[in-house]
Amino acid sequence: MIYTGVDGEKIFSIDYSPLRKNWKVTEKRGRKIYVVPSDLCYVRRDKTDIRDAYDLRRALGIEVEEKFGEVLWDVKLKGDEYCLAVVRDFELPEDSFALDPEVFSLARVAKALGIDNCYVLDIGRRKTTLVNVEEGEMSSYRVVLKGIDYLKQIASEDVLIGEGIKNAAIREAFEGILSSFGKDIREKPVLLSGGGSRLKGIEDLFEDVLRNDLVPPELISAFGASLKFVYEDCSPDFREEELSERDLRRVSLILGSSLILFIASGLGMGYLKDSFVRKIRKEERLEFKRKFPQKPAVAVRDQVKSMSMTEPYPLTDRMLRLSEKLGEGMKIYRIEFEDGVLKVTGEAKDRDTAVRIGAKRVRETPEGSFEFEVEIR
Repeated sequence: MIYTGVDGEKIFSIDYSPLRKNWKVTEKRGRKIYVVPSDLCYVRRDKTDIRDAYDLRRALGIEVEEKFGEVLWDVKLKGDEYCLAVVRDFELPEDSFALDPEVFSLARVAKALGIDNCYVLDIGRRKTTLVNVEEGEMSSYRVVLKGIDYLKQIASEDVLIGEGIKNAAIREAFEGILSSFGKDIREKPVLLSGGGSRLKGIEDLFEDVLRNDLVPPELISAFGASLKFVYEDCSPDFREEELSERDLRRVSLILGSSLILFIASGLGMGYLKDSFVRKIRKEERLEFKRKFPQKPAVAVRDQVKSMSMTEPYPLTDRMLRLSEKLGEGMKIYRIEFEDGVLKVTGEAKDRDTAVRIGAKRVRETPEGSFEFEVEIR
Protein backbone atom coordinates (compact mmCIF):
# COMPACT_ATOMS: atom_id res chain seq x y z
CA MET A 1 0.00 0.00 0.00
CA ILE A 2 1.64 3.22 -1.16
CA TYR A 3 1.02 6.55 0.58
CA THR A 4 2.31 9.82 -0.83
CA GLY A 5 2.75 12.92 1.31
CA VAL A 6 2.32 16.16 -0.64
CA ASP A 7 3.60 19.44 0.81
CA GLY A 8 3.12 22.02 -1.92
CA GLU A 9 5.47 20.90 -4.68
CA LYS A 10 7.39 18.57 -2.35
CA ILE A 11 6.45 14.90 -2.53
CA PHE A 12 7.51 11.85 -0.55
CA SER A 13 6.17 8.28 -0.76
CA ILE A 14 6.36 5.16 1.35
CA ASP A 15 5.29 1.58 0.63
CA TYR A 16 3.53 0.17 3.69
CA SER A 17 2.70 -3.47 4.34
CA PRO A 18 -0.29 -3.87 6.70
CA LEU A 19 0.62 -7.52 7.22
CA ARG A 20 4.26 -7.03 8.13
CA LYS A 21 3.59 -3.67 9.80
CA ASN A 22 6.62 -2.05 8.18
CA TRP A 23 7.32 0.52 5.49
CA LYS A 24 10.03 1.50 3.05
CA VAL A 25 10.75 4.51 0.87
CA THR A 26 9.55 4.27 -2.73
CA GLU A 27 9.63 6.43 -5.86
CA LYS A 28 6.13 5.33 -6.80
CA ARG A 29 3.07 7.50 -6.24
CA GLY A 30 0.09 6.27 -4.28
CA ARG A 31 -2.75 7.62 -2.16
CA LYS A 32 -2.06 11.31 -1.77
CA ILE A 33 -2.11 12.87 1.69
CA TYR A 34 -1.93 16.65 1.41
CA VAL A 35 -0.19 18.72 4.06
CA VAL A 36 -2.18 21.76 5.15
CA PRO A 37 0.27 24.56 6.13
CA SER A 38 0.32 25.22 9.86
CA ASP A 39 -0.79 28.86 9.46
CA LEU A 40 -3.94 27.74 7.61
CA CYS A 41 -5.08 25.45 10.44
CA TYR A 42 -6.64 25.70 13.84
CA VAL A 43 -6.00 22.58 15.90
CA ARG A 44 -7.32 21.88 19.37
CA ARG A 45 -6.89 18.91 21.69
CA ASP A 46 -9.33 18.51 24.55
CA LYS A 47 -11.10 15.96 26.72
CA THR A 48 -14.76 14.98 26.38
CA ASP A 49 -17.36 12.81 28.04
CA ILE A 50 -18.88 12.01 24.64
CA ARG A 51 -17.95 8.52 23.46
CA ASP A 52 -19.67 8.46 20.06
CA ALA A 53 -17.89 10.20 17.18
CA TYR A 54 -21.19 11.05 15.47
CA ASP A 55 -22.53 12.79 18.60
CA LEU A 56 -19.24 14.63 19.09
CA ARG A 57 -19.32 15.92 15.54
CA ARG A 58 -22.84 17.24 16.01
CA ALA A 59 -21.85 18.97 19.26
CA LEU A 60 -18.77 20.61 17.75
CA GLY A 61 -20.52 21.55 14.52
CA ILE A 62 -22.41 24.41 16.15
CA GLU A 63 -19.25 25.81 17.75
CA VAL A 64 -17.25 25.60 14.53
CA GLU A 65 -19.96 27.36 12.52
CA GLU A 66 -20.30 30.14 15.08
CA LYS A 67 -16.55 30.78 15.30
CA PHE A 68 -15.39 30.14 11.75
CA GLY A 69 -18.45 30.10 9.50
CA GLU A 70 -18.60 27.58 6.66
CA VAL A 71 -15.14 26.01 6.71
CA LEU A 72 -13.56 22.64 6.15
CA TRP A 73 -13.17 20.82 9.46
CA ASP A 74 -12.88 17.37 10.96
CA VAL A 75 -12.53 15.77 14.38
CA LYS A 76 -11.10 12.51 15.65
CA LEU A 77 -12.10 10.86 18.89
CA LYS A 78 -9.51 8.76 20.72
CA GLY A 79 -10.56 7.48 24.13
CA ASP A 80 -11.67 10.43 26.24
CA GLU A 81 -9.76 12.95 24.08
CA TYR A 82 -10.48 14.49 20.73
CA CYS A 83 -8.55 16.50 18.17
CA LEU A 84 -10.42 19.17 16.26
CA ALA A 85 -8.87 20.59 13.10
CA VAL A 86 -10.25 23.53 11.12
CA VAL A 87 -8.83 24.47 7.73
CA ARG A 88 -9.20 27.79 5.94
CA ASP A 89 -8.11 29.11 2.54
CA PHE A 90 -7.08 25.64 1.41
CA GLU A 91 -8.84 24.08 -1.55
CA LEU A 92 -9.41 20.35 -1.24
CA PRO A 93 -7.60 18.65 -4.16
CA GLU A 94 -9.73 16.28 -6.23
CA ASP A 95 -7.16 13.48 -5.91
CA SER A 96 -6.87 13.83 -2.14
CA PHE A 97 -7.01 10.60 -0.15
CA ALA A 98 -6.70 12.57 3.11
CA LEU A 99 -5.55 15.89 4.53
CA ASP A 100 -2.98 16.28 7.29
CA PRO A 101 -2.56 19.52 9.25
CA GLU A 102 1.16 20.25 9.20
CA VAL A 103 1.56 20.22 12.98
CA PHE A 104 0.61 16.54 12.96
CA SER A 105 2.94 15.79 10.04
CA LEU A 106 5.84 17.29 11.97
CA ALA A 107 5.00 15.54 15.24
CA ARG A 108 4.67 12.21 13.46
CA VAL A 109 8.27 12.39 12.30
CA ALA A 110 9.39 12.39 15.93
CA LYS A 111 7.28 9.29 16.51
CA ALA A 112 8.83 7.60 13.47
CA LEU A 113 12.28 8.31 14.90
CA GLY A 114 11.29 6.86 18.27
CA ILE A 115 11.41 10.25 20.05
CA ASP A 116 8.69 10.63 22.68
CA ASN A 117 9.43 14.11 24.00
CA CYS A 118 10.93 17.00 22.03
CA TYR A 119 10.20 20.19 20.15
CA VAL A 120 9.98 20.10 16.38
CA LEU A 121 11.15 23.40 14.93
CA ASP A 122 10.24 23.81 11.27
CA ILE A 123 11.85 26.85 9.60
CA GLY A 124 10.24 27.54 6.26
CA ARG A 125 10.37 30.27 3.67
CA ARG A 126 7.52 32.39 5.05
CA LYS A 127 6.82 30.96 8.52
CA THR A 128 8.35 29.13 11.45
CA THR A 129 6.39 26.45 13.30
CA LEU A 130 7.10 25.02 16.75
CA VAL A 131 5.41 21.76 17.73
CA ASN A 132 5.60 20.42 21.26
CA VAL A 133 5.67 16.61 21.26
CA GLU A 134 4.83 14.84 24.50
CA GLU A 135 4.59 11.07 24.88
CA GLY A 136 4.83 10.73 21.13
CA GLU A 137 1.84 12.99 20.39
CA MET A 138 1.38 16.59 19.29
CA SER A 139 0.64 18.40 22.54
CA SER A 140 0.62 22.05 21.44
CA TYR A 141 2.01 24.27 18.71
CA ARG A 142 2.72 27.87 17.76
CA VAL A 143 3.28 29.57 14.42
CA VAL A 144 5.21 32.75 13.68
CA LEU A 145 4.77 34.27 10.23
CA LYS A 146 8.45 34.92 9.80
CA GLY A 147 10.91 32.64 8.09
CA ILE A 148 13.77 32.72 5.60
CA ASP A 149 12.14 35.52 3.57
CA TYR A 150 12.14 37.66 6.70
CA LEU A 151 15.83 36.97 7.33
CA LYS A 152 16.60 37.98 3.74
CA GLN A 153 15.33 41.46 4.64
CA ILE A 154 17.96 41.63 7.39
CA ALA A 155 20.93 40.63 5.26
CA SER A 156 21.66 39.72 1.65
CA GLU A 157 21.10 36.20 0.45
CA ASP A 158 24.84 35.71 0.02
CA VAL A 159 25.41 36.61 3.68
CA LEU A 160 22.50 34.43 4.75
CA ILE A 161 23.92 31.43 2.91
CA GLY A 162 27.57 32.12 3.61
CA GLU A 163 27.44 33.12 7.28
CA GLY A 164 24.02 32.10 8.55
CA ILE A 165 23.50 32.42 12.28
CA LYS A 166 27.16 33.33 12.73
CA ASN A 167 26.26 36.76 11.35
CA ALA A 168 25.29 38.96 14.32
CA ALA A 169 22.34 40.65 12.59
CA ILE A 170 20.88 37.38 11.35
CA ARG A 171 21.36 35.74 14.74
CA GLU A 172 19.56 38.57 16.48
CA ALA A 173 16.67 38.43 14.00
CA PHE A 174 16.36 34.66 14.33
CA GLU A 175 16.47 34.79 18.11
CA GLY A 176 13.64 37.32 17.86
CA ILE A 177 11.60 34.70 16.00
CA LEU A 178 12.32 32.14 18.72
CA SER A 179 11.36 34.57 21.48
CA SER A 180 7.97 35.05 19.79
CA PHE A 181 7.08 31.50 20.83
CA GLY A 182 7.02 32.66 24.44
CA LYS A 183 8.94 29.72 25.85
CA ASP A 184 12.50 28.52 26.27
CA ILE A 185 12.77 25.68 23.77
CA ARG A 186 16.20 24.73 25.05
CA GLU A 187 14.55 22.85 27.90
CA LYS A 188 14.38 19.65 25.84
CA PRO A 189 15.71 18.22 22.54
CA VAL A 190 14.89 20.16 19.36
CA LEU A 191 14.27 18.31 16.09
CA LEU A 192 15.15 20.71 13.27
CA SER A 193 13.08 20.74 10.09
CA GLY A 194 12.61 22.82 6.96
CA GLY A 195 15.03 24.48 4.58
CA GLY A 196 15.91 27.11 7.16
CA SER A 197 17.42 24.43 9.37
CA ARG A 198 20.38 24.38 6.98
CA LEU A 199 21.54 27.81 8.21
CA LYS A 200 25.13 27.71 9.31
CA GLY A 201 25.61 27.78 13.06
CA ILE A 202 21.96 27.14 13.88
CA GLU A 203 22.81 24.19 16.09
CA ASP A 204 24.78 26.49 18.38
CA LEU A 205 21.48 28.02 19.56
CA PHE A 206 20.26 24.81 21.21
CA GLU A 207 21.65 22.46 23.79
CA ASP A 208 20.37 19.21 22.26
CA VAL A 209 19.77 19.16 18.51
CA LEU A 210 18.14 16.24 16.68
CA ARG A 211 18.26 15.58 12.95
CA ASN A 212 16.25 13.31 10.69
CA ASP A 213 18.73 11.41 8.55
CA LEU A 214 16.00 9.63 6.57
CA VAL A 215 15.05 12.59 4.38
CA PRO A 216 16.33 16.10 3.56
CA PRO A 217 14.97 18.74 5.96
CA GLU A 218 12.82 20.32 3.23
CA LEU A 219 10.86 17.06 2.86
CA ILE A 220 10.11 16.43 6.52
CA SER A 221 6.48 17.61 6.39
CA ALA A 222 5.76 15.51 3.29
CA PHE A 223 7.55 12.58 4.94
CA GLY A 224 5.44 12.92 8.07
CA ALA A 225 2.22 13.07 6.05
CA SER A 226 3.10 9.88 4.16
CA LEU A 227 3.19 8.08 7.52
CA LYS A 228 -0.29 9.23 8.56
CA PHE A 229 -1.84 5.76 8.35
CA VAL A 230 1.26 3.97 9.63
CA TYR A 231 1.58 5.58 13.07
CA GLU A 232 -1.70 6.00 14.89
CA ASP A 233 -2.37 9.41 16.42
CA CYS A 234 -5.31 11.71 16.98
CA SER A 235 -4.98 13.64 13.72
CA PRO A 236 -8.28 13.99 11.83
CA ASP A 237 -8.22 12.59 8.30
CA PHE A 238 -10.71 14.82 6.45
CA ARG A 239 -11.96 11.70 4.72
CA GLU A 240 -15.66 11.45 3.94
CA GLU A 241 -15.51 7.67 3.71
CA GLU A 242 -14.76 7.09 7.37
CA LEU A 243 -17.97 5.54 8.58
CA SER A 244 -19.47 5.37 12.01
CA GLU A 245 -21.70 2.46 12.97
CA ARG A 246 -24.75 4.63 12.25
CA ASP A 247 -23.40 5.46 8.78
CA LEU A 248 -22.91 1.78 8.04
CA ARG A 249 -26.53 1.06 8.87
CA ARG A 250 -27.65 3.82 6.49
CA VAL A 251 -25.44 2.49 3.69
CA SER A 252 -26.75 -1.04 4.21
CA LEU A 253 -30.30 0.24 3.77
CA ILE A 254 -29.35 2.10 0.60
CA LEU A 255 -27.77 -1.02 -0.89
CA GLY A 256 -30.75 -3.12 0.07
CA SER A 257 -28.39 -5.63 1.74
CA SER A 258 -27.08 -6.29 5.21
CA LEU A 259 -23.83 -7.68 3.81
CA ILE A 260 -21.77 -4.58 4.63
CA LEU A 261 -22.85 -4.80 8.25
CA PHE A 262 -21.88 -8.47 8.21
CA ILE A 263 -18.41 -7.65 6.90
CA ALA A 264 -18.02 -4.73 9.29
CA SER A 265 -18.87 -6.82 12.34
CA GLY A 266 -16.55 -9.63 11.27
CA LEU A 267 -13.58 -7.55 10.17
CA GLY A 268 -13.66 -4.46 12.37
CA MET A 269 -14.48 -0.87 11.48
CA GLY A 270 -10.97 -0.06 10.28
CA TYR A 271 -11.27 -2.29 7.22
CA LEU A 272 -13.97 -0.14 5.63
CA LYS A 273 -11.83 2.96 5.12
CA ASP A 274 -11.09 2.54 1.40
CA SER A 275 -12.17 3.96 -1.93
CA PHE A 276 -15.19 1.67 -2.37
CA VAL A 277 -17.12 3.77 0.14
CA ARG A 278 -16.32 6.89 -1.86
CA LYS A 279 -17.72 5.13 -4.91
CA ILE A 280 -20.90 4.27 -3.02
CA ARG A 281 -21.47 7.90 -2.11
CA LYS A 282 -20.66 9.04 -5.63
CA GLU A 283 -23.21 6.62 -7.04
CA GLU A 284 -25.79 7.90 -4.58
CA ARG A 285 -25.33 11.48 -5.76
CA LEU A 286 -25.34 10.50 -9.44
CA GLU A 287 -28.53 8.47 -9.05
CA PHE A 288 -30.24 11.31 -7.25
CA LYS A 289 -29.30 13.83 -9.94
CA ARG A 290 -30.42 11.44 -12.69
CA LYS A 291 -33.89 10.92 -11.21
CA PHE A 292 -34.34 14.46 -9.92
CA PRO A 293 -32.40 16.75 -12.30
CA GLN A 294 -34.30 19.85 -11.16
CA LYS A 295 -33.61 19.38 -7.47
CA PRO A 296 -30.44 20.11 -5.48
CA ALA A 297 -28.59 17.06 -4.20
CA VAL A 298 -29.64 17.44 -0.57
CA ALA A 299 -30.72 14.65 1.80
CA VAL A 300 -29.35 12.29 -0.81
CA ARG A 301 -29.28 9.24 1.41
CA ASP A 302 -32.95 9.45 2.35
CA GLN A 303 -33.89 9.85 -1.30
CA VAL A 304 -31.65 7.08 -2.59
CA LYS A 305 -32.94 4.75 0.08
CA SER A 306 -36.36 4.80 -1.59
CA MET A 307 -34.88 4.62 -5.10
CA SER A 308 -32.96 1.48 -4.32
CA MET A 309 -36.19 -0.43 -3.64
CA THR A 310 -36.91 -0.64 -7.37
CA GLU A 311 -33.49 -0.34 -9.01
CA PRO A 312 -30.54 -2.27 -7.51
CA TYR A 313 -26.99 -0.91 -7.49
CA PRO A 314 -24.30 -2.80 -9.42
CA LEU A 315 -22.23 -2.96 -6.24
CA THR A 316 -24.96 -4.96 -4.49
CA ASP A 317 -24.62 -7.85 -6.92
CA ARG A 318 -20.85 -7.95 -6.54
CA MET A 319 -21.04 -7.81 -2.75
CA LEU A 320 -23.46 -10.74 -2.73
CA ARG A 321 -21.15 -12.72 -5.00
CA LEU A 322 -18.29 -11.90 -2.64
CA SER A 323 -20.26 -13.36 0.29
CA GLU A 324 -20.46 -16.67 -1.58
CA LYS A 325 -16.66 -16.80 -1.78
CA LEU A 326 -15.93 -15.99 1.86
CA GLY A 327 -15.17 -18.95 4.08
CA GLU A 328 -13.70 -20.01 7.39
CA GLY A 329 -10.05 -19.19 7.95
CA MET A 330 -10.11 -16.09 5.72
CA LYS A 331 -9.48 -12.49 6.67
CA ILE A 332 -10.35 -9.45 4.53
CA TYR A 333 -8.51 -6.18 5.19
CA ARG A 334 -9.21 -4.09 2.11
CA ILE A 335 -12.20 -3.76 -0.25
CA GLU A 336 -12.24 -1.37 -3.22
CA PHE A 337 -14.93 -0.72 -5.83
CA GLU A 338 -13.79 1.13 -8.94
CA ASP A 339 -14.93 1.18 -12.58
CA GLY A 340 -17.42 -1.62 -11.91
CA VAL A 341 -14.81 -3.95 -10.42
CA LEU A 342 -14.88 -5.07 -6.79
CA LYS A 343 -11.32 -5.72 -5.62
CA VAL A 344 -10.80 -7.65 -2.41
CA THR A 345 -7.46 -8.10 -0.64
CA GLY A 346 -7.03 -10.40 2.31
CA GLU A 347 -5.30 -13.47 3.61
CA ALA A 348 -6.03 -17.17 4.01
CA LYS A 349 -4.47 -19.83 6.21
CA ASP A 350 -3.43 -21.96 3.23
CA ARG A 351 -2.77 -21.52 -0.49
CA ASP A 352 -5.52 -23.92 -1.60
CA THR A 353 -8.20 -21.75 0.03
CA ALA A 354 -6.93 -18.64 -1.77
CA VAL A 355 -6.78 -20.47 -5.12
CA ARG A 356 -10.22 -22.01 -4.67
CA ILE A 357 -11.92 -18.58 -4.48
CA GLY A 358 -10.35 -17.55 -7.78
CA ALA A 359 -7.58 -15.33 -6.44
CA LYS A 360 -5.84 -13.29 -9.11
CA ARG A 361 -2.66 -13.13 -7.05
CA VAL A 362 -1.40 -15.24 -4.12
CA ARG A 363 1.72 -14.50 -2.08
CA GLU A 364 3.06 -16.23 1.00
CA THR A 365 3.75 -13.89 3.94
CA PRO A 366 6.60 -14.17 6.45
CA GLU A 367 4.02 -15.27 9.03
CA GLY A 368 3.11 -18.33 6.93
CA SER A 369 -0.32 -17.15 5.76
CA PHE A 370 -1.18 -16.36 2.14
CA GLU A 371 -2.11 -12.90 0.92
CA PHE A 372 -4.54 -12.88 -2.01
CA GLU A 373 -6.34 -10.48 -4.33
CA VAL A 374 -9.70 -11.24 -5.94
CA GLU A 375 -11.53 -9.26 -8.60
CA ILE A 376 -15.30 -9.58 -9.05
CA ARG A 377 -16.58 -8.02 -12.26
